[in-house]
Amino acid sequence: MMETNKAYLLKKNFITISGEDTLDFLQNIISNDIKKVNDNNSIYSALLTPQGKLLFEFIILKRKQCYFLECNNEDTNELFNKLNSYKLRSKINIEINFNLKSLDFPYIIFKNLNVNKHNLINYKGNIIFDEPRIKNSFSRLVCEKEKIKDLLNEFKIFLIDDDSSFNKRIFDLGIPSKDIKKLQGQIFALEANLYELNGIDYKKGCYVGQENTARMSLKNKINKRLLPINILNGKIFENQKITLNNEDIGKILIDNKYPFALIKINNENKNNIKNKELKTDTATFKVEIPNWLVI
Repeated sequence: MMETNKAYLLKKNFITISGEDTLDFLQNIISNDIKKVNDNNSIYSALLTPQGKLLFEFIILKRKQCYFLECNNEDTNELFNKLNSYKLRSKINIEINFNLKSLDFPYIIFKNLNVNKHNLINYKGNIIFDEPRIKNSFSRLVCEKEKIKDLLNEFKIFLIDDDSSFNKRIFDLGIPSKDIKKLQGQIFALEANLYELNGIDYKKGCYVGQENTARMSLKNKINKRLLPINILNGKIFENQKITLNNEDIGKILIDNKYPFALIKINNENKNNIKNKELKTDTATFKVEIPNWLVI
């Protein structure tokens, strides 16, 4: 059941990008179309390697002429440095804004406030938006630190400084939120399900990693997928090989409380993998195929 009187403080940071070249700068490097971002819409997007592998993923918001990249705390400095490496002579300003906070916010309140049915609304100078990866699932509030208390008091919402509830709910949807750094440079964007999660736009033109990403899609060469794990017994470890009937079908990538594996799966074999017990040397488990994932 979705909670209506609690907001959870998330371990997120914001990188702000502003300046006259901001639109072109972002459009040339991110996997989604920055032109979709406006005062009423956010997007999910990523930075890829030139080969099309995942480096960083983030949500992009806009307020006035400034773009905000919401990213995981653990990625903030590295993402900031990567963005600056692409800056060259662009007339932009890139900063880390530690004063902005992201909260998992009751969806029913966002829905009631959202009379115009936008993806994003401005409420008293604060941003409340619908999760752009899986829409109509949950919403977030972006607020300056000193304004949080008064705003939540207005809605009679308790603030919980713990993001475990959010991490569990997003894991149940089939999306990783912890230790995403372990995916960095390990899997292609399409293997990480970025297209199904609304993070790739095939019509936007060139960006870093675009050529190989488009080729993989066109030739239907997506034979592996990142899938959540339901451990039955034992313990898993990062980079362990996964077998089914003594055949190697993947490996463990994230081995935390909310684990994920890269699995060889396609339309022909998915029914053989679904609900079957998979193994590593130290555990047995099943993989979950999210209902939004098209294989």
